Amino acid sequence: MIAGARYSLLWLFGALALYLSPGGARAQTPICQSAGVQVSIDFTSGGRHTCRVTGAGEVILDVIPEGSPINGSPWYAFRLDAAERTSLRITLDYGQYEHRYTPKLTRDGASWRAVSPRDVVVAADARRASINLTVDAGMTVIAAQPIETPAAIHAWAGATRAPHAFEQVQYGTSTDGQALIGYSGGEGADLIVAMTRQHPPETTGSVAFRAFVEHIMSDTPKAQAFRARHRILLAPMPNPDGVSRGHWRWNNGGVDLNRDWRSFTQPETQALRDLILGEAENRRTVAFFDFHSTRRNVIYAPPLDADSPTVDFLPLLRERLDEAVDCPLPWTFSHSETGNTAKRWALEALRAPGLTIELDDEATEAQAQRIGRTIADALMDYTLEGARARGIIPTRSCPAAWT
Repeated sequence: MIAGARYSLLWLFGALALYLSPGGARAQTPICQSAGVQVSIDFTSGGRHTCRVTGAGEVILDVIPEGSPINGSPWYAFRLDAAERTSLRITLDYGQYEHRYTPKLTRDGASWRAVSPRDVVVAADARRASINLTVDAGMTVIAAQPIETPAAIHAWAGATRAPHAFEQVQYGTSTDGQALIGYSGGEGADLIVAMTRQHPPETTGSVAFRAFVEHIMSDTPKAQAFRARHRILLAPMPNPDGVSRGHWRWNNGGVDLNRDWRSFTQPETQALRDLILGEAENRRTVAFFDFHSTRRNVIYAPPLDADSPTVDFLPLLRERLDEAVDCPLPWTFSHSETGNTAKRWALEALRAPGLTIELDDEATEAQAQRIGRTIADALMDYTLEGARARGIIPTRSCPAAWT
């Protein structure tokens, strides 16, 4: 019942975002119109686009990054308002960048589906992708990924934390003046840190993060014991400006936040660092999870001989994931003393194994949730029962979708 309420709130706020601009006004201003269909982007997480009409029912949308050079994560999100059932051809023009995300479609902001591959034509150089659609009268929204706004995520988090007396903490203010909100609770001398959405488009990582959180927040005896013995700190939206503005990668200060964990030039990383260090004082940090998305499933971890008292959690986690998912996930074990990611900072500042958990861009909700729950189970078994890896070597091969 609780889980259903959480996701209902997530869907409700997602639907509202498609009708309202970031400032809360009704989203009505089109950037172009053709064949009785208006194209607009003035809603929370709407993409950065200009529009060119090339014929009746044919438009080109330029997909514009917030700056350059930048990681090729071309976010797009636009709303179509049709007076009647209409056929359209929408071409996404990425300029020097390449098509990456399968288009997703919703008519209500709640239920999303991938546009059929037969209706998407990608150019040979991948710098353009054309979407052929027949839209019904009313609203249709197309985006690179299902839209998850800051308001939607915090509504979910509020419903998730409420039964367990977790505290909502405003730990700072973003470049745009948005509240930076974290959640903390549980007891004990050991700390767990988990976050996601440093990079705006990476929503499959957010799905895994939510499954991880919901599993440790469940009412099972194991989860209850875990919360009773551990302090848990969650940051589900550390880059609200980038998400709200439809950015590909950066905050509104022009910085990739996951490359700012050495210099700490941005208010978002400064505030989150201080929050974590405050919670970590006089505690041992067992693990530090940073959920992301990329073109494949992969986990970045410190070396197995890293200077951390809990580094032996990593072989157990690898073994559990190998057993749980459709094929063994690739791992990269490394540490750069000159690096600037949260993963590096966690090891050096907290002596904790920092893990960057990368989900495939096109992982299904079920696949992402399975990874999140498996990580939670492995963590609880490691800390409560002293579980350790058994040395099992996986022999299964990977389906194409998991490589």
